[in-house]
Amino acid sequence: MANYKELFEKELKKHNLNWCHGCDASRGHKRGFVFDKDKTTVHLDSQICTRATLHRGLHEIGHCVNDEKGQLRWEQEAGAEKFANDKMKEFGISVPRKTKARGVSYVRRKKRHGDNIRMARR
Repeated sequence: MANYKELFEKELKKHNLNWCHGCDASRGHKRGFVFDKDKTTVHLDSQICTRATLHRGLHEIGHCVNDEKGQLRWEQEAGAEKFANDKMKEFGISVPRKTKARGVSYVRRKKRHGDNIRMARR
């Protein structure tokens, strides 16, 4: 079986994506991100050597490959989480409980944040 970094790089290649380990972007690369206007590069400065970091990388790939136009932010995050979880399952690798719980919490927080904004605008 390939190591986690090889699986991540294989998935990048499959979707014709680039991996940026650090550039002049205003955001930090530690947590990872993808620019909405340029969904060809995953910005992530993490070593892909654990199940959790593989999941983080796959989550960012999910943002690149999912059609997120017209979706609310929490829907985008839920889609990226689903992509990462499905890929891990496809690879036969279990998602760590903490990672899964953080993903659920993150999506809920984004939904709650959006709901609060909508309520405030009424």
